[in-house]
Amino acid sequence: MAEVMVGAPRVRVRISSAADIVTARQQGRTLASELGFSETDLTVIATAISEVVRNIVEYASQGDVLLTLVHRGNKRGIQVVAKDKGPGIANIEQAMQDGYSTSKGLGLG
Repeated sequence: MAEVMVGAPRVRVRISSAADIVTARQQGRTLASELGFSETDLTVIATAISEVVRNIVEYASQGDVLLTLVHRGNKRGIQVVAKDKGPGIANIEQAMQDGYSTSKGLGLG
């Protein structure tokens, strides 16, 4: 079960299992909803959080996701920082190319 630590304006979710994907996704969706994001934007935000957390679970086994409310002028948003102690990406330039994947995905991430 994910450990969720809340402290305005941030939430940290500890990641250690696939079940934590749902927790992180829900926490991000809640924060974004409080900022007034549209339903479409909420779905995009939740999907992005799901993907980074899934990568932690798959490649590093455990880590943290920090969700922080940010304000820049009259714009408000959520910063998502995913941290883990996994093996890292050996060739970042190659990994950023469309179509490249180490997990049999589409490579469009």
